[in-house]
Amino acid sequence: MDLQSLLSDIKEILASNGKYEDLSNKEIYTPSIQVDRRNVYFILHQKNNEGIIEKSLVVYENRLTAGDFEALEILEDVDSTLIVGELNEHNNDALAKRFQWMRPTSRRNYKYTFGLGDRLGNASNAHLRLFKGRGIMPVLAQQSIRELVLMHRTNTDVFQSASWAVFEEGFTYGWGADGDHVKTPYEVDYAVKIGCSMITLDCTEEINNDIVTLNDDDLDKRFNQLDPDQIKYFNDTYLNKTFDLGNGRSVKFTKHDVEESALTFYGAILFAAGIYKKFVVPYNLDFEISMDETPYQTTNPNHFFFANELHRRGITPTTMAPRFYGEFQKAIDYIGDTKRFEREYVIHEAIAEHFGYKLSIHSGSDKLSVYEIIGRVSKQHGWHVKTAGTNWLEALRVIAHKDPKFMLELYKFSYENLDDVKDFYVFNAQTDGTAPKPETMTIDNVMDLLDNDDARQVLHTMYGSIMNLKHNYHYVYRDKLWNILLKNQALYDKYLNIHIAEHLDLLQGVVKTKQEAQEKHEPKTDISKESEKELEASLNI
Repeated sequence: MDLQSLLSDIKEILASNGKYEDLSNKEIYTPSIQVDRRNVYFILHQKNNEGIIEKSLVVYENRLTAGDFEALEILEDVDSTLIVGELNEHNNDALAKRFQWMRPTSRRNYKYTFGLGDRLGNASNAHLRLFKGRGIMPVLAQQSIRELVLMHRTNTDVFQSASWAVFEEGFTYGWGADGDHVKTPYEVDYAVKIGCSMITLDCTEEINNDIVTLNDDDLDKRFNQLDPDQIKYFNDTYLNKTFDLGNGRSVKFTKHDVEESALTFYGAILFAAGIYKKFVVPYNLDFEISMDETPYQTTNPNHFFFANELHRRGITPTTMAPRFYGEFQKAIDYIGDTKRFEREYVIHEAIAEHFGYKLSIHSGSDKLSVYEIIGRVSKQHGWHVKTAGTNWLEALRVIAHKDPKFMLELYKFSYENLDDVKDFYVFNAQTDGTAPKPETMTIDNVMDLLDNDDARQVLHTMYGSIMNLKHNYHYVYRDKLWNILLKNQALYDKYLNIHIAEHLDLLQGVVKTKQEAQEKHEPKTDISKESEKELEASLNI
């Protein structure tokens, strides 16, 4: 690298008074430029021979402190040092000491927050550009332990990918990092030590789901096996009681509601209280409780019981995720009666407001039919929505656009090996006739796979199998997929922005219906070569 030329670029930046649009060196990614007195920091974008962007950190800092950074190349300049280094953990830590906004922060002072889990690790830049000016705090580092295992990633990797994107985009507005769906103290500790600002405590293994299947006689028999003082406490506190939530809303407990709620959720409540005391308080974490990874709906009395028992222990979570009425299956729109969903969601929202937290909507990707309801009902108190996996599908949209034959190969593999993931996900897509058969798909209709619900679920759930399949010690698909995706990052960014903008517009009331949201944005199947070139130019690539 020509360090003397790079030094001239530094001088030009210092002389530009913050007007970077006309810099001579177009490889400097201008959103990343940070100037602190006479110190300069930015990310350099350089295309290699394959057309893939390679990124470097450039630091120009007083020579007494520049040694904090790991350098590949160094040039001394009077009392300053010019350094070119990698985007690694050491340099990220050094930068974060200078720019605290590179570290995640609490969601508590943000009314609206949105989770953007990134399975591949290269979607955060596009998301951050979209979120500027939206008034919504993004939670970028959000991967469950299950997803980490399936993708052979670590929380450190996820955290670093997000933090570097924050610096690169100059996103100073605040972001979150979620230790997502942690189930054990070990997993919580892992998330905390890596720097997560929140945890989502998945109480699945502490929730007794079998209780919901009992008839009233068996339920009563199980309840009466509790200690006499426990039976008295639950009945005295809840039986035949109506709890006023304001604005004419209330929750009433029948005998069935009391017994079902206590037997199903009391163990999870004690577990959550223990995690709160051991981790949430000492580390000042945002605390989300997940009740949604269960096969049964969380009723309004179930929700109130859980929240009230936490409240009696002095615990107010930041957010709570019930399992709402209807189906929030992966990668497709909401399944269910939206009018009933709204009736019950209104009470869930009233419970959350009564106890002082926000609702969290899990598996939020593509649930466009209910977002207008959520945005309107939760307008006063706010909301937290989690999306993640369908970013993977937007990556596959790039593959289908650029190499349709390869996309057909990926779909055939996914279709024929769907049993690999049946223990991980609940979905309707099956290979008994509902999902498109591979032999019916051609290079002419391959893009249709990304708009067909059953095909989307097949492809969505098989991400780990696709990325990790090996033959004779070599990855079968991973390297080729990455090569295509990295060569077409601008197109991927465009697809990501269209996809998430549809969600945000409905949540923020910019549009009222799913159809309006989809019509407002450029069709995903109609991105021309000319528009791709414009995208690349706009991103300095």
